[in-house]
Amino acid sequence: MARISAELRQQILDKTDFLSVYQEHVRLQKKGASYWGLCPFHSEKTPSFSVSADTGLFYCFGCHKGGSVIQFLMDVEKLSYGETMEELARRAGVQITFEDSEHTSETEKNRQALLELYERLSKTFQWFLHEHSSGKQAMDILHSRGLPNSLIQSFGLGYAPANRQWLYSFLKTKGYSDPFLKQSGLFAKSDQTWPLFAHRIMFPIRDAKGRVIAFGGRNLDKEGPKYINSPETSIFKKQDTLFAFSEALDTIKKLDEAIICEGYMDALSFHAAGLTNAVAPLGTAFTSHQAMLIRRRAAKAVLCFDTDSAGLVAAERACSIATAAGLEASVMLLSEGKDASEILEKMGAGELTRMAKNTINAGHFLLTRASQHFDISSMEGKAKAVSFLFPFLDALDSDVRRQEYIKEIGKELGVSAHAVEMDYSKAKATGAFRQRTESVQNSPHTTAISARTADLVFLAAIVLSEDPFRILSSGLKIESMDDARARDLYAAIADAHKEGIRDIEGILSLCADDAAVRFVREIDASGELKDNLEQIIQDSLAQKKRSALEKERQKLVSTLHQSTEAESEKRILEEIMRIDAELKITGGDVNE
Repeated sequence: MARISAELRQQILDKTDFLSVYQEHVRLQKKGASYWGLCPFHSEKTPSFSVSADTGLFYCFGCHKGGSVIQFLMDVEKLSYGETMEELARRAGVQITFEDSEHTSETEKNRQALLELYERLSKTFQWFLHEHSSGKQAMDILHSRGLPNSLIQSFGLGYAPANRQWLYSFLKTKGYSDPFLKQSGLFAKSDQTWPLFAHRIMFPIRDAKGRVIAFGGRNLDKEGPKYINSPETSIFKKQDTLFAFSEALDTIKKLDEAIICEGYMDALSFHAAGLTNAVAPLGTAFTSHQAMLIRRRAAKAVLCFDTDSAGLVAAERACSIATAAGLEASVMLLSEGKDASEILEKMGAGELTRMAKNTINAGHFLLTRASQHFDISSMEGKAKAVSFLFPFLDALDSDVRRQEYIKEIGKELGVSAHAVEMDYSKAKATGAFRQRTESVQNSPHTTAISARTADLVFLAAIVLSEDPFRILSSGLKIESMDDARARDLYAAIADAHKEGIRDIEGILSLCADDAAVRFVREIDASGELKDNLEQIIQDSLAQKKRSALEKERQKLVSTLHQSTEAESEKRILEEIMRIDAELKITGGDVNE
């Protein structure tokens, strides 16, 4: 796959009038070192969206969204990364070119080989379904569930033969090596000739660009799990992927809304009924990563899970996750069947379309579920029902919305709104409900940033400086950082150096810790380090060097006390004296 080089990316950024890009979507006014306006990503009356005049990064102090002009354009115009870079290159008058595969790294070559393999295999599975007699049972099942040939074709559905010997032999004849097939995700870990998928309807799983990156398979036998998915590979991460996303993307953008349902057949059933904005998680719970995948393209999410107890619990959890991601969430209530697939099969597309209009907002749905879970006629039941709603309260990104929902809780459950707020505040302070949903920790709308430390401020200053790579040649090792977030920023700088990435947001995109990234963006937007950034770096470098010398001296002293050889003691004493001399120069302490 062709890709944009780090050098070209930097050239485009260097020639981009970032302020004009922002001003096409936000009315900005300069205040101090930054430009301020109303955030385009959430509703507000007081400007909290800022653009740094120095770095060109944007950050919103209201919803905590931030990034480079690249990320801004991707989010506000709902473009892919490639489309965004092409648009910025056009504006900057830069001829955009792509790297040839022969110049890519071994990792990238491996990824490309996997993509080619999955695309080839997808077409093979389609051939078995449409052309081979062994695929008749699978095709009959798909037709019986109300899926037309046009949809089966457009989604690339297929069939994996029952014969478990064919796949390994087939791929070997195509020149694939055993080591490559072993990490392809197509075979059992215990036996690389034993395919994971046999006698199953095959559902190609695609990324946002429409490339096949994995498979889901529905069993046609009674034995074994009904559905299985490909394991994670270098091209496939379950939590970041939604089934039917590429097929639904245009409609999601057009309607500003996505339908999130439980499985492959449900998503396909909605598409068959003309509701082509439906997507589904991959056999796992809905994740905050998937929620953000949607939020970057739409403002609303309709949750449609099975009407059994497990499906309702999944819907409860998804309400908080979707809301925490900034989505306006509602729940679709299917009253005539267990799921969308069953309704399409038994009652037809018209009835499924009619039922799709039967929705309730997430807050009201959860209030109803709280009343069903607990005996709200008792004091204990009321307390449990209120506690049940804390994750959703925490997911709300506005104090106004939170206060209004607290009033609704009080009215519905017959308790004081003040009492609800007090219990919520206590629970939030102790972290008592944070384990109930991952969205609390992963949401970009979480307002609390972890404790500020000297290490974190130091690495933030390094990232924002003109030469962030100086830390790699400073003699400081990643282990010298006591704060894990600072270590993640250090690692991101090292990775960026290897990849030839020089822009700030490019470095931050490689950082695994969202809290660290948010801290850097916020401290940049605040302008706090603008006047003393270099002084902070120099002071921190000196302090880190002193700390490293002191730790080394302590180890040597400990070794000296345990030594019994005169020659060894002499060498240790000489080393201690050397460190003492350095410490006196740097102003460090010498603890005799």
